[in-house]
Amino acid sequence: RSTGTTPEIVITRALRRQNIYFAKNVKYIIGKPDIVFRRKKIVVFIDSDFWHVHPRRFIMPQSNKRYWKEKIRRNKERDSEVNKELKKTGWKVIRIWEYDVRRNVGKCIKKILKAVNQA
Repeated sequence: RSTGTTPEIVITRALRRQNIYFAKNVKYIIGKPDIVFRRKKIVVFIDSDFWHVHPRRFIMPQSNKRYWKEKIRRNKERDSEVNKELKKTGWKVIRIWEYDVRRNVGKCIKKILKAVNQA
């Protein structure tokens, strides 16, 4: 599923606890970011370690390798295209790994708040 994942819920709850205003899963913005700060023009994607190929945590499935290789390659390519398009139109893009949310939510929130406060 693409919305309402556990890492997304953890981050949005932490932001709400700090009374931070944001929108979720805005469909009209390319890539449909998980969190959007419209006034600051900042988008946050919370990326799955598997689907977005975490550099150290991704493990390629051993069955149907050709399918998975192409699927994963296209996911990475799409992420790159989305980043470029958003930056070209003036958005700041923040990507957070699912693993980082599970390991240290506070650090992830600090990363987001730093960008919001600088904008």
